[in-house]
Amino acid sequence: MTKNKTITYLFIFLFSLTGLLAAQTTKEEFLSDPLFAGGLYRPYSYGNSTLTPAPAGYLPFYISHYGRHGSRWVISPSCHIGPIKILSEANAAGKLTEAGKSLLQRMQVVAADAENRYGDLAPLGAKEERGIAERMFQSYPQVFSGKCFVYNRSTQVPRCILSMAAFDERLKELNPDITMLREASQRNKYLNNDAAIKADTIRKLQSVFLKKHFQPARFIANLISDTSYAKQAISDPEKFANQIFSAAVNIPNLDYLHFTLLDVFTPEELFILWQADNMFMYYLVGPSGINGGKATKSASLLLKNILDCADSAIKNMNVSADIRFGHDSYIIPLLALLEIQDMNIQETDPEKIYRAWNNFKASPMGANLQIIFFKNGSNDDILVKLLHCEKEVRIPVPTDIAPYYHWKDFKAYYEKKVRE
Repeated sequence: MTKNKTITYLFIFLFSLTGLLAAQTTKEEFLSDPLFAGGLYRPYSYGNSTLTPAPAGYLPFYISHYGRHGSRWVISPSCHIGPIKILSEANAAGKLTEAGKSLLQRMQVVAADAENRYGDLAPLGAKEERGIAERMFQSYPQVFSGKCFVYNRSTQVPRCILSMAAFDERLKELNPDITMLREASQRNKYLNNDAAIKADTIRKLQSVFLKKHFQPARFIANLISDTSYAKQAISDPEKFANQIFSAAVNIPNLDYLHFTLLDVFTPEELFILWQADNMFMYYLVGPSGINGGKATKSASLLLKNILDCADSAIKNMNVSADIRFGHDSYIIPLLALLEIQDMNIQETDPEKIYRAWNNFKASPMGANLQIIFFKNGSNDDILVKLLHCEKEVRIPVPTDIAPYYHWKDFKAYYEKKVRE
């Protein structure tokens, strides 16, 4: 390596480190947008981001994509059933405050809306996927021009299949000559992930954090007027509050419901409850050392598929895009395995996890990773650029043209990680 290249790579490393420190989440940032409280339930948000033009003579020819499904209804009815039962009984006993009565009415509306649709793709989710597909098409028209072929696959979960359908539908509308192949089968197990450690273990850690930081007295007194009754009716105040929080943060995914439940919490309570929620996912499938790196390593099969499919597309020039749909539990480990900036940080102090990593940035609804491939007329020096949620991101692969990376360097770096 020449002296100039060494200096260049050192500069890139220091620049990335500076960006890392600047990107740490603060309490003020969290409180700046109510949707951040949603964490994994935050609806997809696209802000016009400036994309760095490719070096002269380089044109896009292939895209490798992994996306989380779009906005959905909450997974489990437990966040509705438990609180509604407690609030209904308190109401019958004449113990609810006006705030408590209002909350009960709104939660009953939310539960009725979600009935028999728990975990399903919401209308907003399909809209999000269509928007991502349209912007991809418009940003890289060369990839999708003429009679091209797009290979799509999804997990067998309906919300992922419908996300794939919405995405493909928009591409097909923009270019009817695109040939699509869609799959949703057990063969594509690499698209999803089992938790590296048991969720029960993490629930205990989460509970310890909540009992330490969350003071339920104000929250419950705002809803139930009789303190003695409340103590008898609510055996686990932290769980009660967390269930209502889970119901509340999902409502923005249902954009036709024009009300909120977040108003029953103070900003400080939202911050604490979100931290506990964030901690859970960080421990479960994030880059946390508590799972021994198993979560991050579990994305190796997916990364291998990305590398193998790209090699095939480059060699045979018969696929314009490989589009994959799955879940938060797999895009989060993939981001960590790729060592994308801010997505692979290990933090051992539970009090500081939110500063290093957060779920509303890593995997909001519709979260996606796009790897765009460019060439200048030959396969001699192919370049790649990575987008996370349609924003350019950096990786630790040496390069002299960031945010672009030479494919040969990219491939060598990540093939080694797959083998390890």
